[in-house]
Amino acid sequence: MNIFKNKKGFTAIEIILVIVILGIGLGLSILYLQTSQFRADINSQVAQFSSHVRLAQSNALSGQSDVSHGIHLEETSYTIFQGDAYSPSDPLNFEIEMTGPTTIQNISLNGGGSDIIFTNILGETDDYGTINFVSTQTQKTISVEITKFGTVIY
Repeated sequence: MNIFKNKKGFTAIEIILVIVILGIGLGLSILYLQTSQFRADINSQVAQFSSHVRLAQSNALSGQSDVSHGIHLEETSYTIFQGDAYSPSDPLNFEIEMTGPTTIQNISLNGGGSDIIFTNILGETDDYGTINFVSTQTQKTISVEITKFGTVIY
């Protein structure tokens, strides 16, 4: 009589196989969630930038401080400023640092440069063009277009 014949249970190979399958599934889900976070981050950065462009235009339209308002662009940040030209030492500047792996690249504005200036009262700009927001983690690029009338399209 064989005493092992009626024993029921899992073999070591079955247990190892289940652990490997669970490990692969967990690894892939963590990788997907991390990529989703980076995609959400670049989308959030573009939406925030768009709202700051609209704020600068709104300040110019309302005649706040009776001067033009604009945004100065750099690779890892942008600055909301007052006046006809960007001055890095102006205490009224409001700088926004880009978070995560998102950078600003390929700034292509009418007339060159990296400033978008909205005229006082009219709220229009001669510095219209496109700007690319690039996520170095996901290789995703979002192109943002700013029209002469200050409309932000992305």
